[in-house]
Amino acid sequence: MDRLLCHVIGRYSRVHLDVDASFLQRAVRCFSNVPLPVPEHVSPSQVTAENQYECIAAVVTPLWQTPYKEQLAIKLQWSQSVMWNVVKKICKQRKSWNVKKFSYRLHRVKPSPVTEGYRNKDDFNIQTGVDGNPKTMGFFVGSPADGPVVCVRGTHLVNIRQSHKEVAQAYEDYIRLSPLPPCCHFGDGGHWRNLVVRSNEAGQLMAVVTFHPQDLEQERLEEEGAKLREYFLHGPGARCNLTSLYFQPCRHTRCTADQAPYTLLFGDPHLTETLEDFKFRVSPDSFFQVNTAAAAVLYNTVFSLAHLTPMTTLLDVCCGTGTMSILASRRVRGAVGVDSVSSAVTDARNNALANEALNVEFIAGLAEKKIPRIIAGLGMASHIVAVVNPGRSGLHSQAVKALCSCRQIKRVVYVSCKADSPNTVSNFIQLCTEGQFSLGHVVPVDLFPHTLHTELILEFSR
Repeated sequence: MDRLLCHVIGRYSRVHLDVDASFLQRAVRCFSNVPLPVPEHVSPSQVTAENQYECIAAVVTPLWQTPYKEQLAIKLQWSQSVMWNVVKKICKQRKSWNVKKFSYRLHRVKPSPVTEGYRNKDDFNIQTGVDGNPKTMGFFVGSPADGPVVCVRGTHLVNIRQSHKEVAQAYEDYIRLSPLPPCCHFGDGGHWRNLVVRSNEAGQLMAVVTFHPQDLEQERLEEEGAKLREYFLHGPGARCNLTSLYFQPCRHTRCTADQAPYTLLFGDPHLTETLEDFKFRVSPDSFFQVNTAAAAVLYNTVFSLAHLTPMTTLLDVCCGTGTMSILASRRVRGAVGVDSVSSAVTDARNNALANEALNVEFIAGLAEKKIPRIIAGLGMASHIVAVVNPGRSGLHSQAVKALCSCRQIKRVVYVSCKADSPNTVSNFIQLCTEGQFSLGHVVPVDLFPHTLHTELILEFSR
């Protein structure tokens, strides 16, 4: 970014940023002299037994050595850069709008209440480690798409819970003793694959082992599941104190529960997580915000921007396990959630019943197909607020079109985990052009300390 643009951004931010003058001066100097940080590039060939943990930290948690206040400053800088790009593109589409007069407010980054060991879900992959053993569980230095990678254990990563690290180590110990080979590449004929570990704030643990069946008979698959069960229930793995253990024979990169059912080897079928005084069921493939403490900050920020009232009908797009709708249920007239993952919708319905949230409804299906029908069913509801919380690729343009066409929707709160992705930016532009919405507030929330990822909440109204 050249100095002239940095100078313009600096002047522009004086009007739109919720920060004091001294901070702005430091931010502008940062913009002028230091490029936005990017994850340090580490080549697999650089990884040794001595530096492997520093290498994987640079890849997974590139800000781990940066004081937390400075991490927040970096994330505000990134948010400002993203929004500047969005504003320019919106004004290019709406000729009557002027960049200099574009009025919205970018707030300070809301920090995470917990900065270490905050992740409630981790996916440990399998590949060759620095010792040459192909049965190493951890995270990759390098990308499989670009060539060979090195797998490094996550034992020194500050964002992962110690209990998760212990389960991963126990699983690695187990598969290293197994005569069955690993499935590092789908063409190699192996079996042992990745491990997902989930936990709740109470410390309960769920482990999900993925296994490529290849040509093994069902009887043999059941035998491998029984061995795994024995190891974690009565063998060396028992020290992990798992609440539940699942086994999923899967022939694809990822398998849904419909494609390859999860087999519960022992324990409870789900974990229960608590937010405020609500309880939520978490199944093996359920979506739940990875940082529970920061998720509470996120949801309360959304509700504040949504201006919920007892007359509000909440349209919860990409509702997942229903967290947003259920948390809002006591503040609104009613809520309708939609999600494309049927198992998540099942969890959402069960969560609603468990919390006696009788004014919420959940529908399974693609948002772009279901939203028009949902809106038609709401009849003459006078105050509809849409909350959109899609994945990294954003929302389908037809779903945004449906939101724009519903004149009862006066406010859209968009929660983005990747606000700089082209499709997400297109969603923002479509809301402001086709939907005639105006951007009011932008609030960054740090759900991922020590990384460069930032959640952005954008409030649109008309």
